[in-house]
Amino acid sequence: EVKFNYQNISIRFEEPGYFTVVNKNLFTNTERFACVAILQKNGIAVKKAKVQTKVAPLASEKYEIPFEIPGDAEYAVTISFLLKEDLKWAKAGHEIAFGQKVYQNNAAWQAPEGTIHVTHGKVNIGVKGADFDCLFSLLNGGLVSYRYAGKELIEKIPMPNFWRAPVDNDNGSMAPARYAEWKIASMYISHRNGGMFDNVPTKVEEKENCVTVTYTYFMPTTPESKCQVAYTVFADGTVETKLTYDPVKGLPDMPEFGMLFKFNADYDNLEWYGLGPEETYADRKRGGKLGIYRNKVADNMAKYLVPQECGNKEDVRYAKLTDYRGRGILFTGDELSFSALPYTPHELENASHIYELPEVHYTVVRVAMAQMGIGGDDSWGSPVHPEYHIDVNKPLEFTFRFRGI
Repeated sequence: EVKFNYQNISIRFEEPGYFTVVNKNLFTNTERFACVAILQKNGIAVKKAKVQTKVAPLASEKYEIPFEIPGDAEYAVTISFLLKEDLKWAKAGHEIAFGQKVYQNNAAWQAPEGTIHVTHGKVNIGVKGADFDCLFSLLNGGLVSYRYAGKELIEKIPMPNFWRAPVDNDNGSMAPARYAEWKIASMYISHRNGGMFDNVPTKVEEKENCVTVTYTYFMPTTPESKCQVAYTVFADGTVETKLTYDPVKGLPDMPEFGMLFKFNADYDNLEWYGLGPEETYADRKRGGKLGIYRNKVADNMAKYLVPQECGNKEDVRYAKLTDYRGRGILFTGDELSFSALPYTPHELENASHIYELPEVHYTVVRVAMAQMGIGGDDSWGSPVHPEYHIDVNKPLEFTFRFRGI
């Protein structure tokens, strides 16, 4: 992120079909570097071309993008400046500057056709398709089982999550104290409104090709608040999940708005189509490139002295979590905030050192509409800039999908 913001060559896409090279070097012409244009289709590089640039120091020049941009998918054009030869501090091919333009394809998601079977029991609602089955609990208030190709994926009921482990900047500005209600809400959210047996009726709506199961959850905030989670199940095993929240006057904005899943730790391979390769956040993503990246879940744990929030991915179109055989689960949505770590936010927050973290039992996935920025103007009081907060003064609605693979 720092490298991108400090780079001495900027690439701007101000006019359709062209890019502008702004040379901020005081003495170096851009012809000293190799300029390469790359065209990606849905994250995969399909074309590459060299562009001859000759921009004088403290000058700018406009160049034509050397590709036609079709409209059949999402495309991205990356303009990259590379070293032509080995230097003392880097090898030939080292990237010193880049710019990227994304051409989004706004085609709407198509619901799959097919037949599903719904079974109404005393404590569960069962939904079954050709390759999957799932159980929605009336008693425990959520999705208690999701099996795909005979393999159980759900380790714990997915629940709304509004908390992240505080980062050093959060602690410096006393943010955990300001947002503490949302930690409590995440930990003690319940489908029961009061007593042990005060379950709010689960709403079930059956249609020709799908069924929607809706839960209402209550949060112990002051004043009290609630949210809804609606699962719509389709014949191919896709579960469209919608989280909604209506604003309550008197509550602070929340650190995160999304859902938290727990999977078996065997699902330790992550692939995502979004910004990367390093972690990105709302106020730390200018240096990220849209692409397809892969790593191990454990690799997303940053080597901070004090465990804290880390490993987030911004603008994610899809993310796959798989075991060594390639089985697992696929998440899709519109520019998700996504993370997969070996620990929950609360486990990270409770450890002052790496060795205090518990044994790894799960892969913890958080799929969110947004996460608050991480700040950093200084680390002793400056808050996150207002534009990187989640606005809770208006209704929030977040939709994503998941399916076994």
